[in-house]
Amino acid sequence: MMSTLEHEVIEKFHQLDKAAQKRVRDLIVQETNSEEQAAASEFNYDAWFRGVESLRQEIREGHGNKLK
Repeated sequence: MMSTLEHEVIEKFHQLDKAAQKRVRDLIVQETNSEEQAAASEFNYDAWFRGVESLRQEIREGHGNKLK
């Protein structure tokens, strides 16, 4: 179910000429893609930490487990 604001946006969109509708659609797609890319590129602390721990273990093993 659409909100009142969504209804108003659609109503205003229909008032635009075809060229303006295309610009608005393109902008919405661009904005949506930017948001998706930003979400996908968020820092994953858990993956980073696993990588650090793996590297730390490799270094320890390379030094005969003499490092603490």
